Amino acid sequence: MSGTSSPGRIITPGLDQHVTDRLVLRTLDGAADLLMEELRALPSVHSIRQLSTVAVECTVDGRLSEIAACSLYSTVAIAFHGDSLERSAQTGVLATLPTPIGFRVGCEDPQVRYAVIAAVERELGWINQPGRWDVNLTQTADGWIAEIGPLSWMRRFGQLKRLPWSTTPLVAEVLVRLAKLQPGQRIIDPFCGTGTILLAALRREPTARVLGTDHDPQALAIADRNRQQLCGLVQATAEALPYAAGTVDRIITNLPFGKQVGTHDANRTLYPAALTEIDRVLTADGRAVLLTEDKRLLHKAIEHQKGLKLIRQRLLKYNGATPTAYVLTRPRQRR
Repeated sequence: MSGTSSPGRIITPGLDQHVTDRLVLRTLDGAADLLMEELRALPSVHSIRQLSTVAVECTVDGRLSEIAACSLYSTVAIAFHGDSLERSAQTGVLATLPTPIGFRVGCEDPQVRYAVIAAVERELGWINQPGRWDVNLTQTADGWIAEIGPLSWMRRFGQLKRLPWSTTPLVAEVLVRLAKLQPGQRIIDPFCGTGTILLAALRREPTARVLGTDHDPQALAIADRNRQQLCGLVQATAEALPYAAGTVDRIITNLPFGKQVGTHDANRTLYPAALTEIDRVLTADGRAVLLTEDKRLLHKAIEHQKGLKLIRQRLLKYNGATPTAYVLTRPRQRR
């Protein structure tokens, strides 16, 4: 893989070419509108439409690297419509892959899987390589699709070292979009863990100064290995942030919730204390984005924190969880 042009961005050889293709991009449930907004800003992308809560379809007519740089989707696929695979092999994404194309078939029914493998080998000349594939043929509720391996999130941006409770990269990307970052801002994650949100902030705004605190030294060590640019990592608690009052432009964090991190009883004291610190360090025109599934508790804490105002909520769904992202700013008279 080649070098990066911004933090975490990787362009795979063969994808920085001009293509014309109809693609299906999958994202987080609750983020399709954000993905569509970013795609509309790309000159090479047009005819965008939402297929479902997690899928967006669009036509790409330009350099594939442009759409590859978008971090708000996890996978790219070609839907089986007529001769879509043949056309893609001529002028689309499939034409950028090495030949013969290695593929796998993601289907639990062995009879269907073997039949598809035989048909693809016979009609397309591809090679069945389950362990080294560039195309994953899989069946969805809307029909068969061909997922393009080099355009998956990890192949575009690299694999992060994580803990079981770490924020997923797509969740981090959504939270960063809600924060509306500006150049040169000071951004902190008071529960930074392995640094996923801070890395997403750097991808979105490379000029930002990102800082993180966490009480867990193991998580901080992993964050440091994930990206050496995260030099502002400090072992501290969210109840006593090591920053001066009114010096932080954006706070983006995944609060402890659920079975793996924290408890509801512990959050009864943690959430109000963390909000007090957020109120203290946030600038007059600052913004905080907080994710939690302990929703009633956070609502109650916000109501008692007069220096912060809830302006937006966004429900997300992933891996069986249904947390909400809460966007907070200063009340108008405080700005």
